[in-house]
Amino acid sequence: MQRFYVSDLNTTNFTFILTDIQIIHQLTKVLRIKVWEKVVFFDGSDNYDYIFQVKKIDKKDIILEQVWRTENNSEVGFELNLYQSMPNKQEKIEYIIQKWVEVWIKNFVFFRSDRSQKLIISDNRLERFTKIAIEAVEQSGRYYVPEIVFLDKLEFSLLKNDENIFFHTESEDSNLLKNLELNYSKNINLFVWPEGWFSDDEIKKMDILWFKKSHLWDRILRTETTWIVTSFFIIQNR
Repeated sequence: MQRFYVSDLNTTNFTFILTDIQIIHQLTKVLRIKVWEKVVFFDGSDNYDYIFQVKKIDKKDIILEQVWRTENNSEVGFELNLYQSMPNKQEKIEYIIQKWVEVWIKNFVFFRSDRSQKLIISDNRLERFTKIAIEAVEQSGRYYVPEIVFLDKLEFSLLKNDENIFFHTESEDSNLLKNLELNYSKNINLFVWPEGWFSDDEIKKMDILWFKKSHLWDRILRTETTWIVTSFFIIQNR
């Protein structure tokens, strides 16, 4: 069954009147849903998927009746966040959000590092990023919709009590990812370089705060592709 995120879903009522134009269009025009067929809705407020049966289809709304709910255990039991230096293209941001949501990232923080590109994120673009995240949550079976934040400056010291990992292209003074010992009772934050790598000053700041320096192997991968494997590895090795 198709899953849809509805922020104002009232799960205490057994009758639900769907008025979201985009979802109605997808149900009626794309999926061509019929009366008595079932649809899954969730609102991210709890770990349940709510199954509704279509009772009536009108042009401007669809009346549904709640049939049952199923527990959703797709989320992991710790917080894994991505701190991504601003990449050089907005299309890369879209790709990062989509793929990292699927693998499992709780929150996204894009920050302007010393060597980041100066991208301007409009309200419309931010709305698009949020929509991409929601679609990835629906598709992947998750129920939590990640928060997406853009910062002009990141204060590394505010995260000193978390489990922080930053990746480096050189193996000197760093551990392979598979050899890292992580404290899963803390927030785990992954710091990803921009295309021009972290600056020496940024690396020094992270070293002083005891951020863990890690590398994957001798091969250098793109900023928007490496971290899918990284987060999946951390989750699977808990």
